[in-house]
Amino acid sequence: MTPPVLITGFHRSGTSAVARAFHAGGLDLGATLLGAEPANPYGHFEDEAVIAVHDAALHAEDLTWKSTEVVTDRARLAETVSSYVAARQTSSESRWGVKDPRLCLFLPEWLAADPDASIIFVVRPPGPAIASLHRRHIRRFVDTSGTDPGDLDFWKDPDLGLKLWCHYHEQALPVLRSHPTVTLIEYGTDQTDRAIEEAIIATGLTPDPNAALDAGLGQPATTWFHDPALFDRARELWDSVGGLTA
Repeated sequence: MTPPVLITGFHRSGTSAVARAFHAGGLDLGATLLGAEPANPYGHFEDEAVIAVHDAALHAEDLTWKSTEVVTDRARLAETVSSYVAARQTSSESRWGVKDPRLCLFLPEWLAADPDASIIFVVRPPGPAIASLHRRHIRRFVDTSGTDPGDLDFWKDPDLGLKLWCHYHEQALPVLRSHPTVTLIEYGTDQTDRAIEEAIIATGLTPDPNAALDAGLGQPATTWFHDPALFDRARELWDSVGGLTA
């Protein structure tokens, strides 16, 4: 059986763009993929079944993807992930994988289900990632006439985005340091397209030139932080990410 490809990284770090390129290259990312929205005009490339697995683990402890607490009861999650992986191994006729930023929080369970899985970890500096997160949620709030008050969480707590960026990386980095098959892709540089192409080839797939990054997406924007110590924490984590390639 061919091991899966796990594509992850913090929200708004370019994981959808990377997953789109892998999908165009032939990677089976699931039967029912989350659709497009203005902030992700090409789609998210996330299997709704995987999102449900991760959200169930969070909701069981009254958490969401915007929580900074760690899920403590993980036995049921491990069982559900194992069942999902077994089913995909049986049903997929080609190289398969999953993409979800929440994978950052649950990598141990996925690697327990298949230790040979390869990880594509997409990174983006905290400033532009969080600015993109803010843009997405203010746009959602306006487009839906404020039907989801949760879209304002990043304004109620202006440091929430940075707290989450730190939390996701703190959960993922120990796993990434110890796992033998990790590819790091930094989103938003002049080397990003080439790095994605090389990662696709290394996976045994064929890059599709029509799935190159859209230069109109991911434009920089200003953001803000209130807590200098939190920024120092993020900067140390970003330096740790760079150390993965040393």
